[in-house]
Amino acid sequence: MIEDRERAIAYVTGRICTSSSARLIRDVDTGGFVVMSGEVSADRIHIYDFQTCSYLAGNRTAGRWNLFHARDNATIELIPTEPGRFAGLDHASGQWFTVTVTGKTALVKDMVPGRSKHYLL
Repeated sequence: MIEDRERAIAYVTGRICTSSSARLIRDVDTGGFVVMSGEVSADRIHIYDFQTCSYLAGNRTAGRWNLFHARDNATIELIPTEPGRFAGLDHASGQWFTVTVTGKTALVKDMVPGRSKHYLL
């Protein structure tokens, strides 16, 4: 999955699981910070990424999030599987991924090629 989409998913899942209103997300591997802000509620997501000047938005229907990433013109399906865990499909790349949120850390793992990345709210 492309890094800006991956970061947005980590931010959203972290906020869903922690009920945090954090405005920064840190890439633990590189140490870089990105300002992100917006609404994350039980049925609606609309966040803005200040680094890429783009938004991720969507609604929850039948237990699944259907999201649209404006910069990449990409749709992402995000499925909660159990508390703190999500599975998803990035339709633009065709890649499946998982997200595990522990505390304020989100681990995003691409199923193929098996790459993973840590983010911190």
